[in-house]
Amino acid sequence: MPLTEEQAAVIAADAPILKVNAVAGSGKTTTLLEFAAERPHARILYLAYNRAVADEVRSKAHGRGLSHMTVKTLHGLAYQYVQGYSYQLESELNEWRLLEQYVPPAERQGEDALIYAWLIKDLTNYYLNAAWVKLDDGLLDAYREATAPTAPVRVLLAMCGSELLAVVRNLLSDMRQRRIPALHDFYLKLFQFAKVKLPFDIILVDEAQDTSGVMLSIIQRQDHAQRVFVGDGFQQIYAFRHAVNSLERIDGQSYPLSQTFRFGDKLAQHLAEQINAAYRILGEPHRLHMRGTAAETHFKPRPDLARKRSVAVICRSNLALFEAALERLEKGAKSMYFEGGYGGYNFMNSRVVSLLNLKLGKRQKIEDPLIRKFASFEDVRRFAKDTQNAALATLIDLVGRYGTKLYEFDRDIKARLVDKPQAAALFATTHKAKGQEYDWVAMGEDGFATRKELEKLMDMAEEFNPAKLREEINVYYVAATRARKGIRLAPF
Repeated sequence: MPLTEEQAAVIAADAPILKVNAVAGSGKTTTLLEFAAERPHARILYLAYNRAVADEVRSKAHGRGLSHMTVKTLHGLAYQYVQGYSYQLESELNEWRLLEQYVPPAERQGEDALIYAWLIKDLTNYYLNAAWVKLDDGLLDAYREATAPTAPVRVLLAMCGSELLAVVRNLLSDMRQRRIPALHDFYLKLFQFAKVKLPFDIILVDEAQDTSGVMLSIIQRQDHAQRVFVGDGFQQIYAFRHAVNSLERIDGQSYPLSQTFRFGDKLAQHLAEQINAAYRILGEPHRLHMRGTAAETHFKPRPDLARKRSVAVICRSNLALFEAALERLEKGAKSMYFEGGYGGYNFMNSRVVSLLNLKLGKRQKIEDPLIRKFASFEDVRRFAKDTQNAALATLIDLVGRYGTKLYEFDRDIKARLVDKPQAAALFATTHKAKGQEYDWVAMGEDGFATRKELEKLMDMAEEFNPAKLREEINVYYVAATRARKGIRLAPF
């Protein structure tokens, strides 16, 4: 396929810092590979968002004979440079262990103690992902601004800020001394401190809209290299993981990739109009420019998907996705596939079982150490709300709504799981569907924010968080840009 004028302009650019804003389906990976191919004598580093993407790009680069290009994740580089392999590693901190190891015994009782333990965890995660170096009051201020905490958390921050910083300092020291397992983000932070100059002439940064502050800090230090940041500001949907949009944080020469090759122009223009209208509600100047192909992608009138061989169902949340799967079960679905693997959706794991036993009053059967800390089901529900823990809140809603029927539903779904090519019904949350494309898509009817809901939230001081509202718009955009042939759009 010949390159567009926009792609050719990016490939020819030689400014020290390039910012490429690429709409969904615009061929950004192809553009970056062509960029590398045009510079065969340069040492090039391609920074991929995750390991799966790195493997895919590495395979494509090998097929193109781009032996001068190294493909890594930033975590992968950090693991190599600061010997991440020398640490015992774990994926996340556990509130129950923090409670037992870092909260004084006299203060371990009650909900405030659990919120305190959670705050240690969240503040640690924020620090490891932020560009921030010092553990001081400035970090607390930045944390408040970034997370918009609930009232109980704000009170703890005000009363115990210095104490919390000391605990986080001790926790990180224990990781450094290998007294406790370290997080993967810990050795990335060490990489930031190491101030390494990477041996590359050009650094290509993919998914630049979802880098973390610490990642951006590391990349910005590589001022000896040309840096090319490529992403889509409208696909920034990981702010809850403390991601930042590098395209807005750096100065550089800007280039657009506004031609999507995934779907038709009528859908492209419709979505641009909808997304821009939503951003106007927020009073922000974001403007989506997107052109589609000459092919028709059915969306008006809403396509009848009942007779399609395979349909991808994309929902805002795990709970909405579970209900969509149940609906397909009731309609006689015989084959199902869950993007990223069924187990990753946590519809029926040990925490769900523990929550169910807590609700039923069977405390002796509660195995999850965190859930065991709560006296009642309502206590854990209140904890999830106070800490804005969306993942836990979803599990609580699952248990509250379906109870012991979850065992039967889980068994029925598992009996119908097949490989992706054989599935008549594919299921994914927006976050799992990101980076994927399907012929036919049905967006969940519930869960995606509408413009009317955005207007209401703008008038509610306690609910107004610009970052979260932007993310709700972006979540809709990501889901709505997955289809090639046709899509049943959710109300917006």
